[in-house]
Amino acid sequence: MRAAGNICIIILIVHLLTSILASASYVYHMPVNIRSSSSPEALMPGDTAVLTIEMENGAARYGAGNEYVQGLILSTPVNKTVLRGTSDIEVLSSDYSDIGLIGPADRVILYYRIKANKNLSEGTYLLDFVVEAGYDQLMISRKVPIYVDTSALRLSRAEIPGRGSISLDIANPRANAVSAVSVTPFAEGVVFSPEENYIGSMDPDEVFTISFALSSENPAIDLKGPMNLSFSSRFKNGETWHESETYNMLYAPPSEASSGSPLSLMAGGALVLALAVAYLHRKKKLPIWKS
Repeated sequence: MRAAGNICIIILIVHLLTSILASASYVYHMPVNIRSSSSPEALMPGDTAVLTIEMENGAARYGAGNEYVQGLILSTPVNKTVLRGTSDIEVLSSDYSDIGLIGPADRVILYYRIKANKNLSEGTYLLDFVVEAGYDQLMISRKVPIYVDTSALRLSRAEIPGRGSISLDIANPRANAVSAVSVTPFAEGVVFSPEENYIGSMDPDEVFTISFALSSENPAIDLKGPMNLSFSSRFKNGETWHESETYNMLYAPPSEASSGSPLSLMAGGALVLALAVAYLHRKKKLPIWKS
C-alpha cells in the first residue's frame, strides 16, 4: 500500500513538472491588425501621396475556445517596419525602427511618403509591408494596396451660348475629391470676364456650371463668329498640381435679328447683369460615365 502511494506521489510530481515546463516553453505571438489608407485616396500618375499604416495589438483577450489565458504579458515590442517600393510606386520615406511596445488594444500609426510613376496606367498596385514584432522577432508580412485613377476633370458646353456669354459644365469623374479647381479661358481678340473662374473643391461625381462674359478686345469692333474658344482647368489631387486637356469649342454669337425683340433684349439684359457678378452655380451631383 505504501509503495502504491509513493507511485501516485511520483506521478503527481511528474505531472506538475511537465505542466510547468510546458508553460515555460509557451511562446506568445501577437495578433496584429494592420490597416492602411492614402491621401489622396486615388493617385494620378506622377502624384506624391502620404500612406498611413495603422498597427493594432488585438490581444486584449487571447486563448483557445472559451478558456482565456489570464496574467499574460500581452504587450509586445515592435522592432522594425519595412515598406518595399516597386518600379511603379516609389517609397520616399525611411523605414521605422525601435518603435516600442504596443499594449492590448493599443495602436501605432506610421506615415510613409510615396510617389507614383508618371507612366502608370489605371489600377491597383501592391506594396510589401513587413513588421518585425514580438520578443521572438516574428516577421509579419502584408500587402498594401495603392489605387491609381488616371481620370482628369472634364469640360463641356452647358447650353447654347447667348450673345456675349458662354456657359460650361465642369465635372469630376474621379473616385476622390480634388481641390483648388479653376478654369481659364483664352481666345485671340476676345476679353473674358472673369479672366479665371475659381471653383475650389469638387467631390467625386460632382458637376459645376460656370459662365464667362465675352467682349471684343477692340471696343470699336463687335464680336462676330464663328471663332475658336479654348478652356483649360487646373486642380490639385492631394498636394500635386494637374492640368486637364484643353477643351476647344466654336463660338458663333446669335445674329442681331434673332436678338432684337423686346423680350430677347430684356432677357439679354438680365443675363449680362447676372454675368457681371461672375456667378457660380453648383448643380446636383450627377452620375458621370467613364468612356
